[in-house]
Amino acid sequence: MNARMTRRQMLKLTGILGASTVLAACAAPAAPAAEAPAVGGEAASAPAQAATEVVLMYQANEISDPEIEQYNADYAPYQITRVDVDDTRFFAMFASGEAPDLLRVQAPAIPQMFARGMLLNLQPFFDTSETLKQDDLTDVNNYYRVVDALNTGSGDLYGMVKDWAPDTFTWVNETVFEKAGMAAPDLSTPQSETDMLELLRAVTTKEGDQTVTMGFDTATGFIDRFWMTMAKNVGSSLYSEDFESINVVGNEAVTDAIAYFFNMAKEGVMTSPLNPSPAWFGPDFVAGRLAVVWTGYWFHGFVVGDPDEAFKAAAAEGKIKMYPNFTWKGVRNNPCVTATGAIASSQTKNPDATWSVFEWFMGKEPAQNRAKSGWGLPGLKSLYPLIPQESPVSSFAWQTIQDEAPYSGDTLAFNPYLAGGEPMVPGQVYFQNLEQALKDEMSLDDLLALIESETNIAIQEGKDRIG
Repeated sequence: MNARMTRRQMLKLTGILGASTVLAACAAPAAPAAEAPAVGGEAASAPAQAATEVVLMYQANEISDPEIEQYNADYAPYQITRVDVDDTRFFAMFASGEAPDLLRVQAPAIPQMFARGMLLNLQPFFDTSETLKQDDLTDVNNYYRVVDALNTGSGDLYGMVKDWAPDTFTWVNETVFEKAGMAAPDLSTPQSETDMLELLRAVTTKEGDQTVTMGFDTATGFIDRFWMTMAKNVGSSLYSEDFESINVVGNEAVTDAIAYFFNMAKEGVMTSPLNPSPAWFGPDFVAGRLAVVWTGYWFHGFVVGDPDEAFKAAAAEGKIKMYPNFTWKGVRNNPCVTATGAIASSQTKNPDATWSVFEWFMGKEPAQNRAKSGWGLPGLKSLYPLIPQESPVSSFAWQTIQDEAPYSGDTLAFNPYLAGGEPMVPGQVYFQNLEQALKDEMSLDDLLALIESETNIAIQEGKDRIG
């Protein structure tokens, strides 16, 4: 493609790219980090270019048209053009030298994007910002700190979370327990994993081989990230120290974590290919088909906004509650495993304009609006007073947030040789073969071995791609 094409032309063209072009763009060798385009202080001090358009690749439900119109009016001549998130489109544009200025990302993508020279160092901008002050940043922003591709969690800032949540709160619909003739549990004191499993089994109901009421469900797209957290709880890791291999077979910390979810699927306690959900866990929870959801504070926004009258009545009576995470092997931990935020592309033509949009989106009116919505926790501590606290659901959630705070600052070290995704490669292999294993057409040991072998192939491919 002609590198002189404008990004507006690229945005139009990449929407109709053929499969071969997209694959070529994704496979295009990227510059090693040492050869990346100028970043950090050099980019920050560059003079503003004539072009003032800032292309923001973000989801429409996370930044509204009125907010964009407000920015365009208040910050002229800078202007935001929003485009939908599309990873293949982004890589195609980056390969041509015309990447969007700002991109929606999650934490697992940061190490590989850094290794491929895709990130603009934003530390010089943070150093002088009156809006995004470093002592005001929540700990989860450490996901965007990078020393090198193998060392994240400290170092310079290359991005920031838009909002976040500890991802393993225990949401309980007490009416489901009542229908099962059980006392609604008080989980304010975190349960052990074994006690929790017994509770989930007890509330699960079946008709023949089919589960009618599920005890448990979660965001299964994050399952390999959960394995990472559970292994870390006991001092182990899903990956080798140099990230060049995955350690599953013979790694008790990892096999125990995988088996925990596998056994719940096998017993019909949680959704599986043999007992699929008719929707997803949100509607199941509201409809009384699901007792416990293991997910983040973002679920609060869904819960308080659901129009179902019976569910609204239960919420008003204080029967919908967000409790702390259960313990794993005696350790209490509830980290964020997503950390959705934004990075600035190393190819941005106007770093000052790009930072203006970034700073506004992360710390000004859009960030304030997000905090008030109850769909996530702010990336800035100073915005916490805006979190909803009035209704029974919100009040209880707010108390739980504070109780869990000492256990929610941890970050995971993601593998730079694997792209992000929901799930990432280990989780993909797990789910691709789960039905066979549940039907006893494959043993759990064989499934574990397959996760290891297929992921190691993907790691080697990732190493070759980075160079």
